[in-house]
Amino acid sequence: MKEEKVLKLKSVYKDYIWGGTKIRDILRKDTGDMERIAESWEVSTHADGQSAIAEGEFAGKSLCEYFDLIGWNKLGEYGNKYHNLPILVKYIDAKENLSIQVHPDDEYSRANENDSGKNEMWTVLDAEDNAFIYLGFNKDTNREEVERHIKNNTLEKLLNKIYVKKGETYYIPAGTVHAIGKGCLICEIQQTSNITYRLYDYGRKDKSGNSRELHLKKALEILNYQAFNISEFMSADLEIMDKYLKSMLTDYGCCSIVNYEATDGALYDKEPSKIKFAIVYYGKGKIFCENEQKEISCGDAFLLNGQAVKITGKCNVILINL
Repeated sequence: MKEEKVLKLKSVYKDYIWGGTKIRDILRKDTGDMERIAESWEVSTHADGQSAIAEGEFAGKSLCEYFDLIGWNKLGEYGNKYHNLPILVKYIDAKENLSIQVHPDDEYSRANENDSGKNEMWTVLDAEDNAFIYLGFNKDTNREEVERHIKNNTLEKLLNKIYVKKGETYYIPAGTVHAIGKGCLICEIQQTSNITYRLYDYGRKDKSGNSRELHLKKALEILNYQAFNISEFMSADLEIMDKYLKSMLTDYGCCSIVNYEATDGALYDKEPSKIKFAIVYYGKGKIFCENEQKEISCGDAFLLNGQAVKITGKCNVILINL
């Protein structure tokens, strides 16, 4: 079996009711005849949506099937234990506001949901005028006060509303109330999990005319009710936020992020790990991994099975090292 070094990935698309068309129009993804694309899962081994190998010897195989063949030990402790990637990478296009929600940590999620917890990191790729996010409470509060505001449809009064700009990165620890507001296009790097507890959904109906489910009991159990220090968890430099990804996955070995804006070329060979993922969100060029190379363009995602990586052309690429 040949060990290919550069494997292009095929995405999984989600058409949630708040989605738009920027994943197709800005990121140039081939979304077929979908009218709206809320999320594009670029790197995923989660049961709710597994990305796959797009071409070559392993074409059509999911990432889980691929690692079944080459060995989960390539991913270290986490891969051996759970037969999963520790991370999931997706694009999110919020044409409308997402629900106000919260995610559990590992301990709560494994005990109650048979899933991982969900710390996450958002990098803003595009932001319309007045695009915003909600992130954490704007003061110390408690369960009773939050319940009262939910009942009175005034929960937003308790939240930090942050107007965002392209290039900013935010870290959202598990337990933090949050929501992506309309007009944001985001690349999210998160733990491999799909557990979300909705607190408030603006009274929206789904495509069948039903109110979407809320998860108040569990959400209220796991919320961090303290005021959220925004400055501690945001930066215009993704690599500064790298420390949070390391802490998020500290039990599972090495993990790091590099954000390249390549004009003449860039070389990445700082980490010893062999498995990397490249997320191309602007421009075009070439990617080299050891003795292989491939053309890259906006919207592409790759698994890199090797150490030394070089990028040329005019493009922006997020590299994730496991």
